Amino acid sequence: MTTEELSPELQKYVGRVSAFVEGPDEVNKAMIRHWCEMVEDANPVYTDEEYAKNSEYGGIICPSAMLSTWVYPRWWPPVEMPPDAGPAQLDLPLGDVPIPAVISWTDEYLLPVRPGDRIRYNTRLESVSPLKKTRLGAGYFITTTNYYYNQRDELVGTTQYVLFRYRMEE
Repeated sequence: MTTEELSPELQKYVGRVSAFVEGPDEVNKAMIRHWCEMVEDANPVYTDEEYAKNSEYGGIICPSAMLSTWVYPRWWPPVEMPPDAGPAQLDLPLGDVPIPAVISWTDEYLLPVRPGDRIRYNTRLESVSPLKKTRLGAGYFITTTNYYYNQRDELVGTTQYVLFRYRMEE
């Protein structure tokens, strides 16, 4: 394969959408408070019930940067995810390109997330580059988008990732 071609085998994965991954916990005030303490974010709309009630949001909301934390799988006990769930790029037939590097990560927040919400997401494989040779090595640039929904099936945000999966060349 030349660096200008993408194999038909890889082309068939582009546009693929994974099954949903359900967040293990509902959005809650305690975790919002812990997050705000950790990053020293004193915005009262996140933790002050009275202030938040009188704000444009009508109640406490979650910091937007927390969106992906609500869908992290449990670490223990381990949970086996179905093979079609989660990031669609993980099972691409890329050959020997074992090293992942995150090139960019872009979030878009569309609706406030509130205590009591249940967040789930799915992933769409947007593109795969042909094999590229870089100073790091030879590999593929992979672009995916995660779509986050609440329990009302409202799209609350997206995250687009560009990864470079590569092998080091000698």
